[in-house]
Amino acid sequence: MIQFGASVTVISSFWTAFKATQLRKTQPIQYDDDGTTYSICFFDGAVLAYSCSIWKGEVPWAVVSSGYSQVQNDADKTDFETSYKPNANQRVTYLTAVGWNDPNVIRRFGNLTAASANEVLLCARGYTEQSSEAQRSVVSTSAQDAPAGSGAKKVRITYLTSLYVLKTEDVTLNGTNAVNTVASDIRFIEKFQVIQGAAAAGAIKIMTATVGGGSEFCGIGVGTYDAFLCHHYVPAGKTGYVYAWSGSVSDDVNFKLLGRTLYGENLVDEHWDLLNLAGITAPGFSSFSRQLYAVSFGEKAYIRVNVVPGQGTTTVIRGELIVWEQ
Repeated sequence: MIQFGASVTVISSFWTAFKATQLRKTQPIQYDDDGTTYSICFFDGAVLAYSCSIWKGEVPWAVVSSGYSQVQNDADKTDFETSYKPNANQRVTYLTAVGWNDPNVIRRFGNLTAASANEVLLCARGYTEQSSEAQRSVVSTSAQDAPAGSGAKKVRITYLTSLYVLKTEDVTLNGTNAVNTVASDIRFIEKFQVIQGAAAAGAIKIMTATVGGGSEFCGIGVGTYDAFLCHHYVPAGKTGYVYAWSGSVSDDVNFKLLGRTLYGENLVDEHWDLLNLAGITAPGFSSFSRQLYAVSFGEKAYIRVNVVPGQGTTTVIRGELIVWEQ
């Protein structure tokens, strides 16, 4: 049982309302399990708390008679256990306490040599977000990306499912022969990197289908170790803040910090910040670094840096995204 001090004001509700409030407040969920009931809460500062209860078995008759049905409770229990419980009971901390050794700080670095003026995600080989989860395959354009070769031997796919559950799978490469993933629920790619061997001898590609079928939707470039995806998918049950972003360019580029916010059941794309680096005489160089305040995000957000070169000639673009997530 969770006990609150006399100085704490407690606002109680059922799970649906509690979850909606927590999404707006972006504070970490705490819970206690006494074997019969999940007592769930989060704190909004030192003197205000929000709480709710979910019964693990039969809901007391007095609660049912007040309008909270057994069916609704069981649905709420499934939602909590699947999407929130695995990430609950983390330390209560605030953005003002962030230090660079804080494990909640996430950094993503993007690197792109653009050859057109098209708007794209800041990443090395392009990224196409998939509309559904599936089994995928991984293949290289070089036979040297294999256990006996001189290039990459093994890669790691860090991904999220359609339910925004964060997972990883390590794939041992077989050169130009496609290797199927074991997982059949790969949808959103968070990171794609070499974890054994040397830099990629060829372009290493994640394909939309098995046995190398379909099309590439994420890849590691020749001579590198990483897909350089300057983005972050927020797992279910996680919240946080965008702390900072930065970029450097060899020619004119417009930068867009984009987010995707969950409104009820609707995910909506939004512009969270915009910055233009212009007036550069090639060969030249310009950069920016911006710390952000009060840019919060809830679960299932998609935060990314998009770039729009001001010219169709070669433009080197690099960028960084830093978020704090709990």
